[in-house]
Amino acid sequence: MKVGDLVKITYDTEYERIRYAADEKKIAMIIEGPNEVGKIKILLSSGVAFWKHVSEVEYMPKDKRYLHD
Repeated sequence: MKVGDLVKITYDTEYERIRYAADEKKIAMIIEGPNEVGKIKILLSSGVAFWKHVSEVEYMPKDKRYLHD
């Protein structure tokens, strides 16, 4: 995992202090890390950035053409 890679996460909406019944699956971009304890800082499209452990994210490999037609 490198800075700029995309990952799929389960987004807990309590990060924005809004409580919903269910969590959502989101795609985020790695902006920092991984650090010595295995955490990466990720950025959502809404501008929210937070730390998550690498075991809590699903890596989206670049060989998939998910951004193309």
